Amino acid sequence: MDARNNRSDFQLTLPSDYEIRLTRSFSAPRELVWIATTQPEHVKRWWSCDRFALTVCDIDLRVGGGYRYVMPGRDGSEHRFKGVYREVIRPQRLVYTQIYDVESYADREAIVVTTFDEKAGRTLYTSIITHLSREDRDNHIASGMEAGSAIALDRLADLLLTLT
Repeated sequence: MDARNNRSDFQLTLPSDYEIRLTRSFSAPRELVWIATTQPEHVKRWWSCDRFALTVCDIDLRVGGGYRYVMPGRDGSEHRFKGVYREVIRPQRLVYTQIYDVESYADREAIVVTTFDEKAGRTLYTSIITHLSREDRDNHIASGMEAGSAIALDRLADLLLTLT
C-alpha cells in the first residue's frame, strides 16, 4: 500500500505484517513540530479527521506519563484513545503505547514510534505503529485511518504556519 494525498507528501506504507508507517514533511523546524504534537492546546486543533473534534486532550509528557484523547461521534458514541509514554527525547523521538479504548478493542495495545528529523528547516515526521497482529493492523487500516491521518497532518501543517 502506498497512498498519497494531493496536498502534501503524506505517505502511508505497510513495512511489515504488523506495521503502519506514516510520513509527512513540514516547512517548520522540528522543535516547532514537537511543540505542536505534544502540547494539548495545539494537539486539540489538528488531531482528528473532519468528522470529529478532539474534545478531551490530556497529555502528561514524561516517561511513564500518559495521554487520553476523546472524540465524540455524531451518533453520541465516544472514540477514546489512551497510552503511556515509554520514551521522550525532545525534540526528536517519542515512543508510546496506543489503545483504542472502546469495547472489543481496549485490550489491544499498539506501540507507536514517532521521529522528527530536520533538514534545512524542514521536518520529516515519521510515525510507525506496530500492532500485535496482522488482523489488528488491517482493522486499523480499514477504519479509515489513512484518510483521517492525511487530513489531520494537513491540519498540523496549517497550524504550524500560524505558529512560525
